[in-house]
Amino acid sequence: MRVFRFTILISLLVLSACKDKSRLDVISLNVRFDNPADGANDWMARRDIIAGFLIDEQAELFALQEVLWNQYEYIDSLLGAYGSVAAGRSDGLKAGEMTPVFYNKERFDLIDHNTFWLSETPSVPGSKGWGAVLPRIVTWANLFDNFTGNELYFFNTHFSHMSDSARIMSARILSRQVELIAGDRNFIICGDFNMRPDSKAYKELLSGDSNTINDSFNILEREIIGPVDTYNGFTDVELESDRIDYIFVKEGTVVYTHETLKIKKDSIFISDHWPVRSSLLLK
Repeated sequence: MRVFRFTILISLLVLSACKDKSRLDVISLNVRFDNPADGANDWMARRDIIAGFLIDEQAELFALQEVLWNQYEYIDSLLGAYGSVAAGRSDGLKAGEMTPVFYNKERFDLIDHNTFWLSETPSVPGSKGWGAVLPRIVTWANLFDNFTGNELYFFNTHFSHMSDSARIMSARILSRQVELIAGDRNFIICGDFNMRPDSKAYKELLSGDSNTINDSFNILEREIIGPVDTYNGFTDVELESDRIDYIFVKEGTVVYTHETLKIKKDSIFISDHWPVRSSLLLK
C-alpha cells in the first residue's frame, strides 16, 4: 500500500512539473513610436520603464507594436536572454514601424520567420489596402518549444487606425494566413488591432477561414485582473476606448490569467497603451 501511494505521489509531481513547463506567459504592448512631440512621455523618458518591465516580467514570449528601428535596437540590446525577429513595414527591412516578436532562447529555437502585408498583395513590401493610410504588417515566428517538443507559431500585428474597411479586410487576410502558415499547429496572435470587441473586424477575425481563433479574454478561467481598457492616451482619465489590444489563441488553449497592467513611474506612463499579459497552456 505504501509503495502504491508513493507511486501515485511521484506521478502527480511529474504531472505538475510537466504542467508548469508547458505554461506560457505572453505579453503584448504598443510601445508608442519615438515621437518628440510626446513631451514628458517621449521615448527617452519611457524607454527604461519599458525595458525594465520586460526584463522583470520574464515572459516566455512578447510582442511589441509601433516600434521604430532605433527603439527595436535599444530594447533588443538589453534583452540578452531573448531572440527576436522584426521588419520595417515600409521596405521589409529597417524603414517604418515594426511589429517585432521576442522569444526566450532557453525555451525556444527559431525554425522560420517572415512578414506579410495586410493588403491585396501580402508579399509586396510597403503595400497598403482598403483605405489604410499607412502600410500594415504581420510579423511571425515559427518556434520549437524545447520544454514540450512542440511547434508554435507566434504572430504580431498592428491594424489600421483610420479605416474600418481596412481593419475588416485585414482580419480576413490575417485569419486566412494563420490557417495557411500554422495549419493545425498551435498559434498565438498578439497586436494592437484598433478594433473594439463589438466591431465587424473583431467578428470577422473570430469567424474567419480558420474558425479556430479565440480571444484569450473570453475564455479566461478566472476573473479579469486590472482594467479592461487597454488604451490610455497618456492620461489617467477614463477614455472609454474599450479593449483594442488583444492576445488571440488557437481553440483548445487554456487561459489561466489575463491582465491589463497599469504601469507608471511617478507621472511617466509606460506607453499610451497598457501592456496586456496572458498565462496560457497550449493544446
